[in-house]
Amino acid sequence: MSESVVQRAAPITYTGPDAERRLAELGIHPDRLRAALDAGDIAARQADEFHPVMAAGTFRWHATVGELRRGLAEDGWTSSDPRNSPRVTDLTGTNALVPVRGDADTGVIPGDPRTARPRGTATARSVQINGQLEFDFTPWLADQAGERDTTVKTWFLLYHYSTESNELRAELSLPTHIREKGIVDGWSERIVLPAHAFGPDVAVPRDAGGDTDVEFDIEAV
Repeated sequence: MSESVVQRAAPITYTGPDAERRLAELGIHPDRLRAALDAGDIAARQADEFHPVMAAGTFRWHATVGELRRGLAEDGWTSSDPRNSPRVTDLTGTNALVPVRGDADTGVIPGDPRTARPRGTATARSVQINGQLEFDFTPWLADQAGERDTTVKTWFLLYHYSTESNELRAELSLPTHIREKGIVDGWSERIVLPAHAFGPDVAVPRDAGGDTDVEFDIEAV
């Protein structure tokens, strides 16, 4: 399988009041996103030198997912776990959100963010459903005709803790391109959230800079 060489258009990027307006159009209050990111950060800081090396990132991801779904459930959103890829979907069934760790360009303007780790087939399907995959993932989807036909757009809540600036950056972005190796690196929209800066007396959590979040896919054998 080879990837076509295509010049992708720059994503529409929203910041400040424009970002709040776009979130309102999606039916998302920014406080829901901030609460989820804060919960993840608090959880990541519970890991110490006695925990496994991946613990902080796992704690962060679990708490971010849990608080995001808990908060949006109060607004009528519903949770699901297709192939163990947890997400939350709005009342209309139009938009779904998935928390994913991004690289150092997450929340940066200008920036070219990517997912920090390769994603699984559940994400590949979601990106294709978004309608702008630039190479063929059809063999991955042969047994998933129903999922191919859905109209749900899947957004990523990308987050990244910067060790250089000791801050947590995030954005809600709509993925449209995934490489053969599973790295998502193309977006049609980026809704950049305000960074959460920590003071010099606040220690950097152990997962910062580490590739520790995962997506589990359950395949037939």
